[in-house]
Amino acid sequence: MSQPWMKFYPRDWRGDQALRVVSLAARGLWMEMLCIMHEASPYGHLLIGAKPVTDDALARAAGASIEEVQAMLVELHDAAVFDRSRNGVILSRRMIADQKRSEVGRKAKVEALEKAKGNPRPSRSTTSPPSTQKPEARAKVEGPNSPSTLSDAKNDFLGPKEVRQAFCEALDDGWCRSYLDPCGWQDVPDRALVPHTALAGRKLVREGRAVLAKLGLIVLEKAA
Repeated sequence: MSQPWMKFYPRDWRGDQALRVVSLAARGLWMEMLCIMHEASPYGHLLIGAKPVTDDALARAAGASIEEVQAMLVELHDAAVFDRSRNGVILSRRMIADQKRSEVGRKAKVEALEKAKGNPRPSRSTTSPPSTQKPEARAKVEGPNSPSTLSDAKNDFLGPKEVRQAFCEALDDGWCRSYLDPCGWQDVPDRALVPHTALAGRKLVREGRAVLAKLGLIVLEKAA
């Protein structure tokens, strides 16, 4: 059973160069097709039941003539807005990719929760080497939200591995240990990061803006 809603990113829609070169009517038809593909199985394929949607059926759904629909499909095809499967079924690359990322993230979250239940983390007090500087002195010099005090926690990131990898490639591992790894992770209703401090939230939004946009992530307010 499909979800009653689907993710829609207005910035991505308006910034899609393929869609910008087709007519307004063709963009409207594509939105109608996306709604049908959201209800389809496999997800992202232009199917009703198990059958491909015909031009005639699409024309009735869109409230247009068959000739108009066929002309708009040519526009969309020429602009490479959609792909076709080996059987010739129209499909959305973005919808299929989003579903795969969601499945990977959901699986990773379940595995992390199961691991946490069965293998509780040992106390860091028994394994961490003693500090030669008092915490309050270090906080006074560096500030309570400085990178070094944030990275001391050495949390394991609970989100999908590819999310952390993307941030590491764009920034670096030290940055991730300081600001990304301590974050909470959310899959629904949106894939989101929950920063553990206000500073981490600002760092994610400002310095990780490109990665957030690439992965379709949002940053929620700092956890209470």
